[in-house]
Amino acid sequence: MTRQIVFVVLVAGLLQTGALAQTPRMNGVRQARLMNLSGDERARLQSAHLAALRDPALRQSRERFQQAKKEYRDKLRDALLKADPAVQPIIEKVRRQRRDDR
Repeated sequence: MTRQIVFVVLVAGLLQTGALAQTPRMNGVRQARLMNLSGDERARLQSAHLAALRDPALRQSRERFQQAKKEYRDKLRDALLKADPAVQPIIEKVRRQRRDDR
């Protein structure tokens, strides 16, 4: 029982700091959804999440997803510049803002 309480407290602390997010940017809506779960539900979800992340097939799938996302962003950027080369400074401004937000 004591181990469960300690685990729930730890998970609650991680939820509040956003440490459970797969990405560094856990939006408020997603965090609110998690906080609406009971402590046991959050603990169980966290346990399943950590187990899933250890799966090598899932890791490979995530790497492929990240690569595909990068390819898409690169192609989109090229298409934007082809459609209107004057958007280059705007794209760079958005990139700087995104980098600063991290």
